[in-house]
Parts: sequence; structure tokens; C-alpha cells
Amino acid sequence: MSEPVMLIDQPNNRGTLYAVVEQDDRVAYFYLYPSELLTTKYSPRPCWLRNLQPAPAKKDVAAMKEGMAPMLEAAYCNHPQGLEPLEKERLTIVWTEEGDGAAVLYDNEILGVIPGWSLYNDEHAVAYAADCTGAGENDRLMPLGKRGANAMYERIDQAIAFWKDWEGEASQAWSILQDQYLKAYEAEFGPIQQYYAIDGGQWPPMALGKFEKEDVVYLLTLGISIRPMPWVELLYSDRAPGFRRMELAMAVSKKDFTDKEIMAMAGLMSGMADRPWKQITWLGEGHTVSSEELPAPFESVVVSSALYNGPVIGLPEVYGDKVNLYWLAPITKLEREYAHSRPNAGYDLLEKMIHHNLNHIVTRRSELPAD
Repeated sequence: MSEPVMLIDQPNNRGTLYAVVEQDDRVAYFYLYPSELLTTKYSPRPCWLRNLQPAPAKKDVAAMKEGMAPMLEAAYCNHPQGLEPLEKERLTIVWTEEGDGAAVLYDNEILGVIPGWSLYNDEHAVAYAADCTGAGENDRLMPLGKRGANAMYERIDQAIAFWKDWEGEASQAWSILQDQYLKAYEAEFGPIQQYYAIDGGQWPPMALGKFEKEDVVYLLTLGISIRPMPWVELLYSDRAPGFRRMELAMAVSKKDFTDKEIMAMAGLMSGMADRPWKQITWLGEGHTVSSEELPAPFESVVVSSALYNGPVIGLPEVYGDKVNLYWLAPITKLEREYAHSRPNAGYDLLEKMIHHNLNHIVTRRSELPAD
């Protein structure tokens, strides 16, 4: 038996996961591997692609015991006699927009898919292969089947179209979206005062706009919503389009905070902009994020759209999805601990804040009383 040969190795655009295709003289596999920093959080995910030798009659337990990639048994394989080895020049990797799932294409046809939601727990750790025709009760490999019968085809088609939108210097995708966001923000907060790029020169383009109105500095991002967030598809299923895209905002009283303190908060927002994709996580209502950028006594922010009590801001839809504008409200250590004291207690913290007449405008304030 030959040692496995790597045919393709491609990271997602944040280097948090790697898509790899390997084959030996028996079998070819597609894998998603977490980066070294995430190996304690996520496990590799395999996807069988094809047998290169005649398929075994039963599950290839012997190979697994030897630490080798198992061949697929003949009953579930559309080529029981085996196929020719894959040629690396004909392989292409397509990452999902979230960057947590991927497909491998062969001559531009889908050969295997590892969906993003398969990453998050073993119960959902499935993969789909074009040359798989069936699966046992406990198998994690599923048939890809035909177009129209498996939503994975549409999912990968969408990803291909998405990446094509952003290809090359001639792409107009950013200028169009940028203009829509600035018009929505300026309609409510007046002309933009300052514009900061916060993407660090990486795709996607992201920026932070500074506005001022009635002694309040408004800091609002644009561009975070280009990418849907990881995790959300698994957590919300068919409702995911309402939760997977976000922009961030802060409204800071100039009477309560210095320019230096306000710009430190802007730095916090800049750091949070890429957080879901750098850490393969997500942000939503009631989530908290710790930061040393905040003035005492605050040490974290809570994420919320419910705290906002101003006029409706007409954000554009992005790829047909609603964009959630999450306002960041500084909280103390004890308030953060309260939000983490039981499941969904972040919602309870927000209810307590609203009960004490707190809203999206950040002011100096006393710590909320304990229950």
C-alpha cells in the first residue's frame, strides 16, 4: 500500500480551516482540517470520494484499525470495481461564504461536500459524495444524489456565484453596497464625519463610519454583513437568513466620554468586526465580548438590537438576507457574570437594562443592582 499523496491543500480566507484532498493506491478522500489554533475546539471532517480498487463487501474495518482511510463498501458505491486515480489539475475547492464548509469539484462538477454545520458536533458530522449511492443507519457519508434532490447543489452554486461577485479589481460589489450603507446611515445621523478602513487590507472590505448628532458620536460599521456568520445555519435552520448577517454600532455621549475614550471604543468595534470568522463563532442578541479598550468600570459589551430606541435605519438587504444592526452597550464584570450565569441569561440582562431605562446611547452610569 502506498502512502497518501496530497493533491490539493487550500485554506479558507482566514486560515482557520484547510480543505485537503488525499489519495493512496486504494481510495481518495476530501477533508476539512482545523488550523493549529482551533484543534482543541474542532475535529477533522472526512468525505470519501472514490475507491481506486475493487470495493470490499463489508465495512472496511481493517483499514480503520490500521489508521488508514477506509474504502467504501460495494453496496453503497456506484463503481464497485474502482475508478482511476484523481488528477490534481482537475480539482477545485469552493468554500462556503461562511468559510466553515467546502466542496471539492472535479472538472467543475461537485465530487464531495462537507457542509459547515457538520463541523460543530459529531451528531451533525456528515458529508455528501457524488459517487456514494446509499448509507447505513449510522453512516456519516451520504449520497449527493442528483440536482433538485439535494440542497447541497444549490448551496455550492450560491457560493460559486458569491465568490465570482467579488473577483478582480473590476468588481462593483463593494462600491454598490458601500453607497447603500452610507445613505442609510447619513439619512439618520447626518453627513459622515470620518471614514476608517477596518479590514486590515484583507477581503472583505470593511469600514467604520463616524457620525455626530446632538452631542452623541455614532460609530457604525459597513461591510461586515458581506459574509454570513458561521454556526447560524445549524442553530436557526430555515430561519438562518434572519440572523446570519450583521453590522455593529455604538452611540457614545460626548458629555460623558473623552475623544480618546470614544476612539478606544471604535478600536473595540474594529476588532470585533472579524471575530466570527477568525474564531469560527457568531454574534447575536445578548452575547457578550470582553475588552480592555473600555473605560472603567466597564470591561465587556453586550450585543443587542433591542436596546436601540431610535428611528428605523433602512439597511439594505445583502444577498436577500436581513442585516441585523447590533448596538454595543458597555457592561461591568458583575453584569457580564450575570449574563453568563445560566443559559440565555444575556436576554435577562438586556431586559434588566431596559427596565432601568438604559438604551443604545452609552453614558456613565452606576452598576445595575443584583437580583
